[in-house]
Amino acid sequence: MTAARPTTTVRHALVVATQCPAARQHLSNLVTRAEELHELLTDPEIGACVPSDPDGGPVLRSGKVSGRQIEDAVRAAARRAHEAGAELVLAFLGHGQTPMGDATLYYMADDTLAGDAASSVQVGKLVADAGDLPGVKGVITLIDTCHAGAGVPDAKALAGGFGLGNNRHSLLMAASAHQKAYDLDFSRELASLLRHGIPDGGELLRAGALKMALTNRILKQNCETSGRDGDPDAVEELWVALNVQRPSWRPSRHIGVLGSQDLGEALAAWPGHPAPAGGWNPSALRALREQAAASEAPGALRIRQVADGLLDAGTTVDMVHSWAGRAVTTPALRSVAADLTAAYDAADPSFDPLRPPKWIEGTDLLRYILEHAALRVSVTGTPVVRLAQAVAAIADRCDLDSEDQLVDAWAKRVHGVVELSDAVARQAALRLYRTWRLVISLHTARIDWPESLSVWLHDGERGEHHEEFPCEPTRAGVEARLPEIIGWAWKKVPEGAGIKNIDVVVPAPLLLTWEPEKASAGRSPLGAEHTVVLRWAGRLAVPGYLAGMNERDRDRLKKLDEQHLGDGHAPVDWLADGDIRDTALLAERLGWRVYDRAIGLDHRPRHLAELVETLLAHTPILLWPRTDADVDGRGYDCLDAYWEQLPEQFIEAYRRRWRAEVGGPARPARPGDEHLADLAGIRAAWHDLDWLDFCRWFEQHPPTNQWSA
Repeated sequence: MTAARPTTTVRHALVVATQCPAARQHLSNLVTRAEELHELLTDPEIGACVPSDPDGGPVLRSGKVSGRQIEDAVRAAARRAHEAGAELVLAFLGHGQTPMGDATLYYMADDTLAGDAASSVQVGKLVADAGDLPGVKGVITLIDTCHAGAGVPDAKALAGGFGLGNNRHSLLMAASAHQKAYDLDFSRELASLLRHGIPDGGELLRAGALKMALTNRILKQNCETSGRDGDPDAVEELWVALNVQRPSWRPSRHIGVLGSQDLGEALAAWPGHPAPAGGWNPSALRALREQAAASEAPGALRIRQVADGLLDAGTTVDMVHSWAGRAVTTPALRSVAADLTAAYDAADPSFDPLRPPKWIEGTDLLRYILEHAALRVSVTGTPVVRLAQAVAAIADRCDLDSEDQLVDAWAKRVHGVVELSDAVARQAALRLYRTWRLVISLHTARIDWPESLSVWLHDGERGEHHEEFPCEPTRAGVEARLPEIIGWAWKKVPEGAGIKNIDVVVPAPLLLTWEPEKASAGRSPLGAEHTVVLRWAGRLAVPGYLAGMNERDRDRLKKLDEQHLGDGHAPVDWLADGDIRDTALLAERLGWRVYDRAIGLDHRPRHLAELVETLLAHTPILLWPRTDADVDGRGYDCLDAYWEQLPEQFIEAYRRRWRAEVGGPARPARPGDEHLADLAGIRAAWHDLDWLDFCRWFEQHPPTNQWSA
């Protein structure tokens, strides 16, 4: 377990984020920044806070919050801190206004009017009142608005009040009192500092140290701090977060994030067993397990379960390091997590998915996956069964020998020889089922619908089987051949394999009007049982004027993955109406790679049909809203949550939408599911490295009767 925190003070956190139509400036990534900051502040090893949200807490970070809601929420949070004897961390993200000549910050709510103090939220007064409540151990305030520096509470209010000045405050603000703040840069960079820590920054990150670090990162605005300490009994300064680069971050390499949480909760219910000086190493865990086994006290059984799980997870980590060496990488482990989530979901849809925080990488990610397997047990099996599944998935994704003697010795040690054999067999079947892909191409269309469909079945970049299916050059004619194509493919795949993944290659005009996953494939729509991915025909049959396009975009795809791993956000350049209105200027920007990531449209412009092919030639991934949806910035949130699972996750979002539309029973809600509704509102043309591999093979084996897409 990690070292004891430098303080035992209880900490509460409340994050508020709202747009204000009167501000006439939409903050497109507001919700993303707020959720990220909330996640970090409530992480037990970073912000060390518990959420202080009222019922429906995410509403306060939704971007649409009234002034009354904000004031009521802050006062309620202050009362909860008063009752718990807690420190209170408050964060306000959005818009702010100040009267001319008056350095008072008025936070602009959803119903605020420009230049109207009465409909605004006076942050300084709320903060002062919160700190004046007896029992509140201090208020740490983070403000990311224009004029944030004007949010400092009135000095007279702090010196007086019912507490007679016995209050503590620390404020970190995005800009000076008469200065604008830009694009939530403060929140973005603050989150990065909290996630990655500050080298040689000590145990705790305080407002002053963060201000100095932010000054080197934010150039267009001046961050400010302010503080007051009127508590005669205070023994340390208020702090914003624990420094993840502190010396005592991980005194024992044997416990990870989930292990720390579960063991901490178990020990809280079985007091009197502080962490040993050397940390919870295997020897200490075994001693703890023996004490719990000999005790009949409440909580002892849970201690034994957690200790057993941590010992098995630690043993597995050590085995994987010896067995795999450098073959295990962070991207491979994220693929392992996706495989395990699919397996758990198939066995128990109500089970919380394996979704590691984006900032966890390397060995910490490996330990997270294995601790999840060992500790978060449900009807999907015993801890040993789940650990065996994880080992089999690692072998598959990292191309390792599951019959290695180190793996055999591990299986005997955890008493899971049969469980490992079963897991390896299941993983082999999953891989066989996963790797075969069916390509249905409309690339020969002269205008929109073709006179024949080119079909390939492959389990790599090569088209192992190929067939041409004549059809009427209409939507009905194309869709009528789909059941026959699916039947043809089932006859070609090896025994034990299946047809799960289908790539539909479509000319640009049809991308906006046709949803092939809704087409009938016999008993049910194509997307009911298959993962359908849209591909642009121009990538498969590259026109001469775009020669080399696919090869150039290989590097771009690799950089997209690196960017996502670096900051956890979807690497998408979102284009608003002003970005695309001047088509000549847009063409210049595309040519100079001003937009060098995936490209997303936050609305459907009238000239979308003319625009889409231009954009597709300059990005391997293009996103746009459905006809009955509007991304409006929310796409950031759902894409951040699911980027590593895209494009496959789109079909799951679509399925949930379709089932709801026909009145089907809702699946049990799980963490992250709140983003699926937004994801269902996005359409995509997606070209990943595997698809570009197939396109390369196709260029060397071009069919006859090929026309431009």
